[in-house]
Amino acid sequence: MDSEFFALVMDHDPNLVFVKDENSVILYANRAFLEVFPPQKRAGIIGTTTIEDFQPDEAALFLAEDRRAMALGRSEIVEDVSDYTGRKRVLLTRKIAFTCVTGAPRLLAISTDITELAERERHLAEANDRLAQFSAFAAHDLRSPISSIVSALDMIRHDRETTLSPRAESYVDLMMKSGHGLARQVTSLLESARAENRAELATRETDLNLLMNEIRFNLSSQLEAAGATLHSARLPNLDVEPHLFRQLLQNLIENALAHHGDRLPMVIVRHEETGAEHIISVEDNGIGIAPGEMESVFEEFEQGERAEGGTGIGLALCRRVVGLHQGRISIDPAYRDGCRVVVALPKEAVAAGALRNVA
Repeated sequence: MDSEFFALVMDHDPNLVFVKDENSVILYANRAFLEVFPPQKRAGIIGTTTIEDFQPDEAALFLAEDRRAMALGRSEIVEDVSDYTGRKRVLLTRKIAFTCVTGAPRLLAISTDITELAERERHLAEANDRLAQFSAFAAHDLRSPISSIVSALDMIRHDRETTLSPRAESYVDLMMKSGHGLARQVTSLLESARAENRAELATRETDLNLLMNEIRFNLSSQLEAAGATLHSARLPNLDVEPHLFRQLLQNLIENALAHHGDRLPMVIVRHEETGAEHIISVEDNGIGIAPGEMESVFEEFEQGERAEGGTGIGLALCRRVVGLHQGRISIDPAYRDGCRVVVALPKEAVAAGALRNVA
């Protein structure tokens, strides 16, 4: 009764379940596994490796995977297979080594059909690619007209032959402020699309203090308009991609300036070292981020409840840049005076000095 019940359960399991010995000979296979093969061959599957007709190189790969699972105790692999009808399937195969009652080594394998999931992931990846391309094209096409509008408003404000009433001046200032904000959002869209398309990271030794000087210049008008103070401790030379890393630091500082609340913003960039990492932090005295949002704010198009405008791309872009440098980024939950964003970079990654493929 027990063996009949076991056979009933296994033969109605949609997963492919099979057991091999130390020589990769199949000792047991359920119905789902046998149905991969032509009906006339199913009775002879037990007692074979099923790779007798494979090309030598292909057979060697299958056997090597079995040996690896035996040696490590377990393995997991995604493989593309075709059944006897030619239908292609994607299987997630997990193998677990065990010892049977006789003391002989055995390998239990369970293959789950993830074809539908793999197809959905492929469609999602294609959709994301199309969205990134659209964002890049849209952002690129919007930059010029926005710049023209802002420039025209600036000319009106400074035209000596044009006298504006105080109310009109306030409207022009408001439109210019909105125009600059829109320009920053468009730039974020464009930079996000560019970062997503990076497959290789050409790094070089970079003085982060020089990057900070560039950032001070780039943000000088914003710092002045907000009455903000930007402090920076002595920063190290790191092996990074200079443009992306400047973009990272500038985005974090701009994010701090945009969420200062009622206080004059103060932003501090610090550096410290641990045994294995360089830690760079950007602190501000702003409105902070709610504890429940400290993870979600790094997702694209996500903004905290306290956010004041923006696209929700800035921190997502920062996470992408940090990931390209093999690091991690997080919000310090213990910081209470505003927000503290922490970037941790492994020393072995930022000291390699080589072209690294990070796709």
